[in-house]
Amino acid sequence: MAYFTFTMATLVVGALVHTFVDKTPQRRTRPRVIELWLLWFVVGGGVWAIFGGLSHLGPNSSEVAASIGYHQSFFQWEVGWADIAVGVLGVVCVRKRDSWLTAAVVALAILFWGDAVGHVMQLIAHDNTATANVGAIPVDVLQPLVAVVLLVEYRRHQPAVGRATTGTKAAD
Repeated sequence: MAYFTFTMATLVVGALVHTFVDKTPQRRTRPRVIELWLLWFVVGGGVWAIFGGLSHLGPNSSEVAASIGYHQSFFQWEVGWADIAVGVLGVVCVRKRDSWLTAAVVALAILFWGDAVGHVMQLIAHDNTATANVGAIPVDVLQPLVAVVLLVEYRRHQPAVGRATTGTKAAD
């Protein structure tokens, strides 16, 4: 449980600190704060996803499986690579903020919400109360939820693309 609390805390604290030390001319405006928080939840969350993926693949993978209440299997290998893929997608968003942000948030939501459903099913159907099974549920729900809300707000503050100055849609 401490691992999951720590990962969320680093995202929130990182976003807070970044908001207050930001030196850009747009600092502390609503669009800039939303952008910084979104980046922390997507890019910072991507770093944590890569770390988590590596833990499923590395030499301590059997301990990781046991902490979730599972036995090590080939599926753990696949989950590790899925975590790494979503993590890399998120980290790339530090430079590519166009449609990459949307793709990263969609992938994060599908992976983590799917994980949350699996953890809840394990808890209910198999009484799997292992710390990393139950402890993952809040983060698996909250991190993508925050990212989705921030992405929607971020897009609302972006200038309209493909529109003429008169407000009509530009020809394709």
